[in-house]
Amino acid sequence: MNPPPAGQAASVRCATAEEMAQVRERLAKVEGGHDNLRDGLNTLSRQFSDLRRDLTRTVSENADQTRREVMGRVDTMADNAAERDTEISGRLSRIEGGLKLTSWVTMTFIVLATGLLGWGQIGDAAWSFCKRAFGYGA
Repeated sequence: MNPPPAGQAASVRCATAEEMAQVRERLAKVEGGHDNLRDGLNTLSRQFSDLRRDLTRTVSENADQTRREVMGRVDTMADNAAERDTEISGRLSRIEGGLKLTSWVTMTFIVLATGLLGWGQIGDAAWSFCKRAFGYGA
């Protein structure tokens, strides 16, 4: 509002009871709307809090389940690897035993053959000596 021009008196107007009732009614509506907004915000806050709690719990449960599944698979893989290791160790033991037996038989054959050849050479030498000694050899 602009101030009244110089020389004129400012007129002051008072509100009527009806205007005051309208102002009170509007104020009550604004206060009621404010209360409704506050209640709505509180409700939304609770809903968001519940949603965050439920979401956190669900994520945690899913993580636990995934962890259990992964560890189960790891345990299965470890068990399978241990079974394969045991089977391979058994095979290698049998192969090693076969190689030892083969080596023993081969060495025995070589020793016997060498011995027989040695005795054969000794026999040939003795026979030649006897033939010469008794005059049968030339």
